[in-house]
Amino acid sequence: MGTLSERWLAAYRTNFSDYELAASEVKSQIEDALRGSALNIHLIEARAKEPDSVAEKVERRGYGRPGQQFDDLIGIRIITLFDHSVDEVAKKIRNRFSVDEERSSDKTSKLILRQVGYRSNHLVIKASSSGLEPVSTVLRKTFVEIQIRSVIAHAWAEIEHSLRYKIGEGIPPGLARRFDALAGTLELVDREFSGIEQATVQLVLDKSLRYLSGQDLDDSLSTIQVLAALIARRPEMEALGPDGLPLPIEDGFKFAKILVKCGLMTVQDLLNALINNDILAVIRRFANTQNYPLEPEKASGIVVIGSIVGTWNKSEFQKVAVFQDPKLVAAFEKGV
Repeated sequence: MGTLSERWLAAYRTNFSDYELAASEVKSQIEDALRGSALNIHLIEARAKEPDSVAEKVERRGYGRPGQQFDDLIGIRIITLFDHSVDEVAKKIRNRFSVDEERSSDKTSKLILRQVGYRSNHLVIKASSSGLEPVSTVLRKTFVEIQIRSVIAHAWAEIEHSLRYKIGEGIPPGLARRFDALAGTLELVDREFSGIEQATVQLVLDKSLRYLSGQDLDDSLSTIQVLAALIARRPEMEALGPDGLPLPIEDGFKFAKILVKCGLMTVQDLLNALINNDILAVIRRFANTQNYPLEPEKASGIVVIGSIVGTWNKSEFQKVAVFQDPKLVAAFEKGV
């Protein structure tokens, strides 16, 4: 290790806490860039590379100017539930940040025919350096590596790194083949989970068409039925869920249970509630409290379900944190 590298590494050790603060700042910027998007994100985590790991990489790679050669001193991992969400997340990141294309790589697309293995999209960016010192100084001079992959791909990568990578070149061919076989199996699992999610979305859309034509209105309220009824009655509402669904699946599940507690047992009950004058008045009042014009028909599923619950059962309304938007609460108070 040369003198320049040794000096740089000593400075990195001294200022490591600044890099940790910078990693937290980048995470906040990433969360802000992805906020409000229905991208099936499971986890976002950030870290600054540990000094001992940095020193090992400098030595192994023979870095002469580490400050310019490192692109992962600050790392962000974005883990999605489904494989098909990875590209959508990457697009959002590209729209928000300056991406260094030469340093970035899509590991999945580089897998050739009959090859299996590490699947992840790596984007190397420069984050916004606005903010307080010393964080802004760190971000001005430091690349950030963002790894985007599915839960399944992440699990394989973590296990593979802990076992195969650390075994190194001494791994027997038979054991290496078992790793490859597992990678291929998990890729199929990833695709099947994505297929199930997309089939669920299609089921909701199919049900909404049946409700529009007056069929199956005696269906008991559950997740699929709530989402389909919202689409049937309020097709212009803001989509908060994946692939244009009015709500995430988990919210549909939670709200279905709350609606049943409020006495709405069937799809017909919910469809009637969605045209109830008292409930529509709450939604209109909420729309009028916005800082920008909002058409009541475009109010989100949270606002619509919250308006129903608050009208039918005030105590249930008060138990649900997501309904406690001050503007939605005010919409009820103004109607008293």
